[in-house]
Amino acid sequence: MTVKERFQDSSKMILVPAVGLGLITGLLEGLLLFGLHQAGLLTWRLQNRAIWYETIWIAPVVDLALFTLAGGLFLLIGWMLPRLPIKRIAWFSLLMIAVFDWVFILLFGKISILAIIILAVGISYQASLSIAKREESVSSKLRMSLPWLAGLAVASFLVIQGGGWLIERIKASRLPDAKAETPNVIVIVVDTLRADHLSSYGYERDTSPFIDSLAAGGVRFANAISPSSWTQPSHASMLTGRYTYEHQAETKPLDNSFPTIGEFMQANGYRTGAFSANTLFFTRRQGFGRGFLHFEDNYQSSSDAFLNSSVYGFLFDFYGLRRVLNYEGVPTRILASEINDAVLNWVDKDDNKPFFVFMNYFDVHDPYTPPEPYRSKYASVPNPGGLINGFVERYHPELTPQQLQNEIDAYDGSISYVDDQIKILFGKLEQRGLLENTIVIITSDHGESLGEHGLLQHSASLYIDEIHVPLIVWAPGYVQPGTTVETPVTISSLPATILSLIHSEDESFTGPSLTRFMSGEDPPTDWPDPIAELAQLYGAAEENPSTHGEMKTVVGKEMQYIIHEQFGEELYNWRNDPQETNNLIDDQSVKTYLDEFKQYLRVLIGDPIFSKP
Repeated sequence: MTVKERFQDSSKMILVPAVGLGLITGLLEGLLLFGLHQAGLLTWRLQNRAIWYETIWIAPVVDLALFTLAGGLFLLIGWMLPRLPIKRIAWFSLLMIAVFDWVFILLFGKISILAIIILAVGISYQASLSIAKREESVSSKLRMSLPWLAGLAVASFLVIQGGGWLIERIKASRLPDAKAETPNVIVIVVDTLRADHLSSYGYERDTSPFIDSLAAGGVRFANAISPSSWTQPSHASMLTGRYTYEHQAETKPLDNSFPTIGEFMQANGYRTGAFSANTLFFTRRQGFGRGFLHFEDNYQSSSDAFLNSSVYGFLFDFYGLRRVLNYEGVPTRILASEINDAVLNWVDKDDNKPFFVFMNYFDVHDPYTPPEPYRSKYASVPNPGGLINGFVERYHPELTPQQLQNEIDAYDGSISYVDDQIKILFGKLEQRGLLENTIVIITSDHGESLGEHGLLQHSASLYIDEIHVPLIVWAPGYVQPGTTVETPVTISSLPATILSLIHSEDESFTGPSLTRFMSGEDPPTDWPDPIAELAQLYGAAEENPSTHGEMKTVVGKEMQYIIHEQFGEELYNWRNDPQETNNLIDDQSVKTYLDEFKQYLRVLIGDPIFSKP
């Protein structure tokens, strides 16, 4: 046999089956991941990955590349070591890669990884023995099926990606005509931004000069309260105008029980687009796609697609990067500059209709590692931040006072970075002539604990530092510039407020609309106190009150009442005691507040107020 003939034979018996097995493995992997994810049957580590319709075509692409690489490697080894039974070795190895993939999806989290490997080895060995008896026949069938397998993979890509593009175009073409001079609306959610770290909210550092200028030229709500202390329920409230006890989207995706602001904006002739850097929770798979013609969350880069939407990408991230290489960054992190680019790219595609943009910046979220020079901007040491890192499950590290200060310095640097990015966004909107007819609302989904009450991060409690968020409405010609509202309000009022600003009222959003505060007139005296809620959450720090039970809170004009289903009640004068160090629950002089708050929750939520009475 000549060298050329030997190479062709080896290619036919190794490389072609590798390609076929790669496509089969990936197609089945994509369907398994998507189907089990929809049914909620994956272990939580896989359930929280970016598994959505795109997974159905991403998995075949990843596995095709992996199997082709493996096939090429075996081809090279066989060429270098001709006496080695490379065909049998290749068949066993390729089958092992395929079987392990499928078994891992089905059993990860139920049995150990070693048990999965042993099981996959046994199945693959038996299968390879069977194939060895009819190798020519199996190889021939794989070769014949290649066009069909490749066609199926390409078709899945075209249907999912092309279908999404086509549906957006069709729906956009069917939007009703908007009223003349209808303003564009942009909602900027700076994930994890606590209000008291902005200069305009009294912080001693000049972290936010541009946001401060917007506050000076618009309306600043000094005491806006988030309806929860973590992303998913807060975003659900900002889109539906409902509290968590109503929409129930805390431990499950947002369902269709309540309309969203996006749906009403479409009904008013708006193109609607969402752009999320929080690709864990503000995503289509968490139910937030409803009402948006266009939604960008995951899959905006090859690294994101590989790491988040394929089994071997997950393994590389979870075991390779994290455990072997001790990598502690966020390889799929989307920067505010990238969100800006995505927004502007979408806005530029159609200038015939007003747009509604809902965008999430993730740069202030842990780990606090913004790009330089922002990371070191306020620090006395190089490379501050990164010790608090939920992505490596370091939720509550033991920190020295200096280490905690380093984290705060990096957190503030992240705010400075976002402030500059908002300034850049405004500049580019102005260059396009869009700014003069655009309403911009800046807020956050929750705050952050930075050592107060011995806590770190968020979703830990309902103390004021985790739920007090900025809320700034910049709308020249629509609001009284320089207005500051001291009354506590909930950001659940955003949908009703947006509709009021564009002069389109609807009773579906119970509100109430915050536009009543924006004229500079005296605020209403009967404004409802905002509440916040937090379910019992598992898997984080033991120090977190939320690890041990549900919580509710009411924030009044001076007092905050907190009730925990296991730890009881707390009462703080948050105006005089902003750090909430003095619990007044046993102070008889404030008993009237306590009784009123208890009754307020019972009337609003019902009795019992907790889901587990």
